[in-house]
Amino acid sequence: MEPKLIVDTNVGHLARRLRMLGYDTLFINPIHDDRLFEVALKESRVIVSGDRGLFERRLIKSGRVKGFWVDVYEDHTDQLRRIIRAVGPSGALPFTRCIECNTPLLSKTREEAKEKVPPHVYETVAEYAYCPRCDQFFWEGDHVKRMREVIERL
Repeated sequence: MEPKLIVDTNVGHLARRLRMLGYDTLFINPIHDDRLFEVALKESRVIVSGDRGLFERRLIKSGRVKGFWVDVYEDHTDQLRRIIRAVGPSGALPFTRCIECNTPLLSKTREEAKEKVPPHVYETVAEYAYCPRCDQFFWEGDHVKRMREVIERL
């Protein structure tokens, strides 16, 4: 089964990166610890947190809720590497979720993107991804090339 995650606010910077990698990752900011556990239990999500106190809670100790502790002082790439090893592969390809809201992206053609992207992008890019929730188009530009470098390092 594909791992589903919920990222605590103290490691919120990881949410976008995990989504970039294809992980179904919730990030609710702010969120009270009780609500974090409620969502994790209800949706079978793994809690990702840098708060050691959370891992002393009965729901995690009993195994009803899974959790992964992140060393907040560790390099972000190392944090991601350890999370991936702990929870397993996402089962989805990178760049298939909106990094802003976690919604699965849809493939769109150049014509469908015409009125929503800058003219120079429209002229040079043939394939697009679209987030129906954010109403935003994404395409493979220099930023994606840099993200692919991060993925390769992982």
